[in-house]
Amino acid sequence: MSFSATEAAFEGFRVVRRHPMTVLFWGLAYLVLFLCMFGLGGGQWAAIMASAEALEQSSNPSPEDLMALGQAYGGLFVWLAPLGLAIGAVISTAAARSVLRPEEKAWGYVRLGMDEVRVLAVTLVVALMVGLSSGLLFGGVGVAVGIGAASGQAVMFLLALILTLAAIALIVWLSVKLSLAVPITVDRRKISLFESFAATKGHFWPLLGMALLAIVMSFVVSILGTIISAGTDLATGGLDGLSRFAGLGMVDVLVRAWPAILVSSLVNAILSALQAAVLYAPFSAAWQALRDQ
Repeated sequence: MSFSATEAAFEGFRVVRRHPMTVLFWGLAYLVLFLCMFGLGGGQWAAIMASAEALEQSSNPSPEDLMALGQAYGGLFVWLAPLGLAIGAVISTAAARSVLRPEEKAWGYVRLGMDEVRVLAVTLVVALMVGLSSGLLFGGVGVAVGIGAASGQAVMFLLALILTLAAIALIVWLSVKLSLAVPITVDRRKISLFESFAATKGHFWPLLGMALLAIVMSFVVSILGTIISAGTDLATGGLDGLSRFAGLGMVDVLVRAWPAILVSSLVNAILSALQAAVLYAPFSAAWQALRDQ
């Protein structure tokens, strides 16, 4: 037996309907992330905006311009990545808990405990597995293209195309096979990485279809967010306006741009909470249906 991919794909909306406060609590978690990113990292964000504007205005950007933009992004990534991973694990766990243990609805299913630690560990391992696998294949693509360009052998470009398609297929296959690792880990209360391979056996295509449908609905939420953000950016100047504060310190940027930072963070936090429900909850619903067969 299989499960209803369509029914599972809409589980995120059912979670929000059953417990609307979920969006508030998940939004607060994301608000911490965005305030750190746009607020505490305001000086670096201003540098990123200034570098991006310089690249847009330049018809032939120099390596120095590209390096400046890369350094600005790198400076943010170093200290934001751990915070982003931690908050992502908290929200992923809350999404699984909202489906698998709906009675634990206090604080919008958000907790800080061993469930979150286990989910963080599983998330890191999955990301590492997918990243290394795709990196090896895309590295092969680069080698094949380089050899083809140097030797003029058309067969090498054909090989590069085949490797590219193989890399994409591998990423999709591995992502689907590991897609139930988080809900299984939350449900079992232990790290259950490879149990997802057994659980997804014979259900690859329904799970892929469910994931694609959830992604489409996430895009719809994103479009709604773009419309809302356009209005708030018009009122506050938006984050793009931070470019004029490039070179200033964090405190100076906050003093001058706090309305744009606060409003943008609030809008992005609520929309991210909605997208998390839409994207994460279906996999828990799928696992619940498969488990109970």
